[in-house]
Parts: sequence; structure tokens; C-alpha cells
Amino acid sequence: MGVVLGCMSSQFFSCLASLGCSCCCAACRHLKISGSIGTRMNYAGMFLLNSTIAYAMTTSWGIDLVKRISWGFISLKCPEGVCYGTLAVHRMCFSLSLWHVALGLLTVRVEDSRHPRAALQNGWWLAKFAGWVGLVVVSFVIPNGFFQFYSRYVAMVGAGIFLLVQLVLLVDFAYNLAEGCIARWEETGRLLWRNLLVGGTLAMYVAFVGMTVADFVFFAKEGCGRNQFFVTANMLACIAASAMAVHPRVQEANLKSGLAQAGMVTAYATYLVTSALAGSPPEEQEGAPECNPLARAASARATMAVVGAFFTIGAICYSTTNAAVKSNTLISGGGSYERLATEDPSCVPLTQGTNAQLRQSALRDAVASGALPASALDSDDDSQTSDDEKAGVQYNYTFFHVVFCMASMYAAMLLTNWNSISSTDHIIIIGRSTMAVWVKVATSWLCIALYAWTLLGPVVLPDREWS
Repeated sequence: MGVVLGCMSSQFFSCLASLGCSCCCAACRHLKISGSIGTRMNYAGMFLLNSTIAYAMTTSWGIDLVKRISWGFISLKCPEGVCYGTLAVHRMCFSLSLWHVALGLLTVRVEDSRHPRAALQNGWWLAKFAGWVGLVVVSFVIPNGFFQFYSRYVAMVGAGIFLLVQLVLLVDFAYNLAEGCIARWEETGRLLWRNLLVGGTLAMYVAFVGMTVADFVFFAKEGCGRNQFFVTANMLACIAASAMAVHPRVQEANLKSGLAQAGMVTAYATYLVTSALAGSPPEEQEGAPECNPLARAASARATMAVVGAFFTIGAICYSTTNAAVKSNTLISGGGSYERLATEDPSCVPLTQGTNAQLRQSALRDAVASGALPASALDSDDDSQTSDDEKAGVQYNYTFFHVVFCMASMYAAMLLTNWNSISSTDHIIIIGRSTMAVWVKVATSWLCIALYAWTLLGPVVLPDREWS
């Protein structure tokens, strides 16, 4: 126990925390990033740091690398399953999940930055970093039996829920991007937005066709029945979803449907299938057909390890921060204001943005009349830039930490290939296991099904409000 507790040097982590926080804060001030965005960037950085260390702990080779990088400050010498391997990854990600649970409970019902507990969300970074380090140290003292139960039941359930959140955000992003291009085109009349929409849609379908052909050529050879089924099922499902998107009845019930959204969903679903096939483990039976030619290529394995790790962790960071911004939609189904048919268009309730504009206008009038110095405008701009949550929080703090908690569980499952990595490997490739293959393929099917429901829902249930 003493060796494990001594391996985490407080001096190293304190210096790292001070440097990271100082750089982030300086960058936010220099780029004039608002307080809420800067806060989310810091939490994403914490997630990236935790995931990187967890990925390094997948093997003893990673532990040696961490020791060299830290100049000997971090020296883990203990058997497999305690300091490296599947359970070590879960220890790291469990610490971050527990950290976010604690912060989520401490920020319940914080409605603006003036609340006394708002500082726990937007400040106290050194103290919070020290708390995370403490949880990491404690997690390496907890017996393996706890993490065997946690990894099989708790983390897997949380990862599944986060996977659903990711798919909802993907479909929502597809609709928002297409609607945004159409709205800009109608407002400005510039052909750039039309060409961007049409060109992007065409590129998505070109990618779909290209990946499908590559899947058939490289992974669905004769004798690879499972791969042939995956590729064929995905191709037929994507074609059906695309045809459904332009069906007259569907477009009559859902004016937002079109090939732009279908192209994004189709390309993403096909990418998942291609990634699953490329990450499938090599055949162990002698004489079996080689259904994954990339499995035994050393250069391909190294490339997939690095690219897969950074792409996966980056995608999780984006999905998590995006989920925080859309917390109201995900929790309550949206709360946008819609004007009643009998309502006077000129009588629109004041929003927070309108109040800020009125305040700025009043300041300009006061400066013009000589009642206030010209510097009053500068100080107000700095205040608005540094703190954009005085009138109300930009996202639900508690839900933000809940999503990050589930994201940590999802990262643990990905980094361990859904609890199937082996510490004897020198390079751990994210997604290289039979379990990971089925998870990716099932995710692609679920993605298409979710998008198909957004098309068929308004047709099947026309009396229900769809937003």
C-alpha cells in the first residue's frame, strides 16, 4: 500500500496543475473566451488528462513510459490488475466519475454565477485538481473485487446510456447543420451556403459508397459470413433511410427531412461498421480465411492505436461539452418560446440577450451625454466577456457533471475494449475485440433506427408535437 500511495508525487501533480490552469486561464483572457466556455474547456482538459493516463496504464509498457516522461516522479511497481491492465483503467476512470458526482451534488440548483456555490463550478481549480489526485490515490487501494463488479455492471450501464446520448446529439447535429445552411442561404442569398449544403451531402454519400466498396473488398471476402452480413445489412439500412428521407409523405409531415441529414447519418453509420471490421481481432483457427488483413500489420496496428485513441477521446470531449449546452433539450425536451397565433408580434418577452443590449444602449447614451466616462463601456465589455452567467447559467451544472460521469465510464469501456484487453500486448488498439465489434455494429444500427424514427414519427403520430 505504501508503494502505491508513494507513487503519486504531490509535487509533480501540483506543478502540472498550476501550469495547466495558468495556461488555460491566460488563454481564456487573451482570446476573450467567456466564463462558461472557459470552464467547459478546463473540464474537457481534465477528462483528456485522465483518459491519457488511463490509456498509458493499459500495459506495463505504458507504466514504464509514464515513469520516463515524469522523470521518475511516478513509479508504479505492482502486479498486473492493480497498477496496469483492465482494472487499472477502471480505477482511473472511476476516480474521475466519482469526482464529477461530488461536484454535481455540490452544484445542485445553482442558477447564476452570483450563487455562493457557483465558484465550485467555475473556480477553485487547484483544490479540485488536488481532490481528483486524492481520489486516484485512494482508488488504487480499493480491492480488485470492487472494480470487477463495477466494470461489469456499473460502468457498462453508464457507458450504454452515454452511447445513447451521443446518438441523440448526432441526429440533432445533422438537423441543425442542414437547417443552418438553409437559413443562411435564404437570409443572405449567397450561393456559398447552397453549394456547401449540396457539396457536403454529396461528399457524405461518396464516403458511404467508398467505405462500403472497401468493406466488401477487404473485409467481406469469401468465407467471411459475419462481415458480409454486417456490410450488407448496413448498406440496405442506409439506402432505406435515405429513400425514406425524401418520401413525399415523410417530407409533408416533417419539413426538415432531406438527404443532407440522411447523408450524415449514413456516413457515420458506415464509418462505425468499417471501424468495427478494421478493429476485429485476427482469426485464431488455423486455415480460417483472413477477414481482417489489417490485424497482423504492425504499422497499421501502431497507426490505429494512436489515431483511434485521440479520435475517440476527442469525440467524447466534444459530445460531453455539447451535451452540457443542450442539457435543457435532453432533460425536458426543449423550452423554446413559440409565439401564439393571437399574440401581437411586437410584444415579445425580454430575454437575457435583450436585457444586455438595453443595458449596453443605456451606457452608450450615458457616455454620450457626459454622465459617465468613456471607460465605462470598456469595463462593461470586460465584465460581460469574463462572466456570461450573471443573469443565469448557460447550462445545467449538475447535468453537466452527470454526463461527464457517464463519459468517464464510456471511456473506460473503450480503453479496455469493453473489458477484454490483455496486458501481454505491447500496443492496445481501441476497438480490437469481438465485444467492441458488436458494440460498434449495434451502435450503427441504433443510429439508423433513431434517425428513421425522427422521419416516421411525425407520420405515425401526426397529433404529437415534434420539435
